[in-house]
Amino acid sequence: MTRGPAPWRFLRCSPGLAGFLLLSASACTSSTQLTELEAGLTALEQQIDTFRSQAPTRDDLTVVLRAVEELLERDVSARADLKEDLRQLIAEVEALRTSTQEQGRTLNASLERIGQMNDELDLLQGQLERQETYLANLGELLEASRQTTPAESVEPKALYDAAYQSYLSGDYEQAAIGFESYLGTFPNGEDADSAQYWLGESYMERGRFRTAIEELGRVAERYPDSDKVASSMLRIGVAHIELGEREQGNEMLLRVRQEYPDSDEAVLALQQLDNPADQL
Repeated sequence: MTRGPAPWRFLRCSPGLAGFLLLSASACTSSTQLTELEAGLTALEQQIDTFRSQAPTRDDLTVVLRAVEELLERDVSARADLKEDLRQLIAEVEALRTSTQEQGRTLNASLERIGQMNDELDLLQGQLERQETYLANLGELLEASRQTTPAESVEPKALYDAAYQSYLSGDYEQAAIGFESYLGTFPNGEDADSAQYWLGESYMERGRFRTAIEELGRVAERYPDSDKVASSMLRIGVAHIELGEREQGNEMLLRVRQEYPDSDEAVLALQQLDNPADQL
């Protein structure tokens, strides 16, 4: 069978590896020189040990594997136990090559996760910057309301609209800050009852139902004539149900039905009573 050049002749990166392969090849020039074959095998085993500590390249492993396979084919008269040793060495080389590939995949996965974390960090940084801008603007408005004359003070409508816009955009935390600022500055303002109601809704949207119940309850306490009272009572009932307090929730929903029988809130209260699993 015609053979190409021995695989060790193509090795350029590791002189020590090339030397050990040449020694192994010389051991196979005569099938009767068993001692030399064993010497080559010993050198091969030593190089395998070196690979375990020096992380060989995939090219090095491929060259070694080809050389071992050629030794096994050419030495047809070698003893059976030596052939088995060679096969075991082949298996070890394959294991080293597989380990190198696994390490590469693990490294790639780690790099990909690092990239994802960087993207998440950029997103959080952007949110933080927007919040800081909002708080800075709000602080300027409040500062202006304290330092200027009544004619020059901050417009209540502007403060309310800014908070309501935050609510509509889904930024419920900033909306709560805005409505609290409005109520602290203009507790009897034109939109105070609405600000109190939407403050409670801001906590509802964030799942803070206990605080929402407190804030929504202040609508009827402070602004009993407001058209937001029925809505606030309805949402208090829903908040109790969300907290697992079905009896208290039903009691509040029944009050909506009794006190505001012709309102849209009464219809919604009835739906909630008829379908406890539904959420308004």
